[in-house]
Amino acid sequence: MDLDGRPIKPITICMIGAGGFIGSHLCEKLMSETPHKVLALDVYNDKIKHLLEPDSLPWAGRIQFHRLNIKHDSRLEGLIKMADLTINLAAICTPADYNTRPLDTIYSNFIDALPVVKYCSENNKRLIHFSTCEVYGKTIQSFLPKDSPLRQDPAYYVLKEDVSPCIFGSIEKQRWSYACAKQLIERLIYAEGAENGLEFTIVRPFNWIGPRMDFIPGIDGPSEGVPRVLACFSNVCRTS
Repeated sequence: MDLDGRPIKPITICMIGAGGFIGSHLCEKLMSETPHKVLALDVYNDKIKHLLEPDSLPWAGRIQFHRLNIKHDSRLEGLIKMADLTINLAAICTPADYNTRPLDTIYSNFIDALPVVKYCSENNKRLIHFSTCEVYGKTIQSFLPKDSPLRQDPAYYVLKEDVSPCIFGSIEKQRWSYACAKQLIERLIYAEGAENGLEFTIVRPFNWIGPRMDFIPGIDGPSEGVPRVLACFSNVCRTS
């Protein structure tokens, strides 16, 4: 039932990156709480195997796994055409990766997403694209002297989506390749909407953490811990 108590009309969702951290949890939610069908696209399916194997589960037949890499697979457009909605979660988004693999990061977050946007636009399919909070860049406060009284002024450290200036690091700071690639694909999606009528939603996660998160031992955090800033901080507090 929807919020008004009416039955939910089943739709087909093409989920790109369904085998990842966010995608696997989203697949679980869709299977257990909605009547929708999911075309799950990814290179790996380890995190959603429990949804695919048992025939006795209530959602048997409502989720199909398609093993493909969107970089070079001719099946992509056909699968987007089959669906009512496309969710794009595919990305390199681990700090250790985009610090050391800037080319892969730029391709994954911008170049490889171009066909997804194109096919959704050309076939009149709504797109939900997962971006990142990093598109907001730095705040003005980060450039102020530590003893400056202006550092306490919210105008210098509070980010406002449509007002705050976008401040990124210099070109040689490779960690900004992720934020810049994500922002550029957002701008392209917005332009497709303005010029060609693409219906879209952009999601900007802020440090989502939880089970099945990608982790590179000793790089993203302690070798026995979990990745990303908040998770590493929590792990340090737990072990200290």
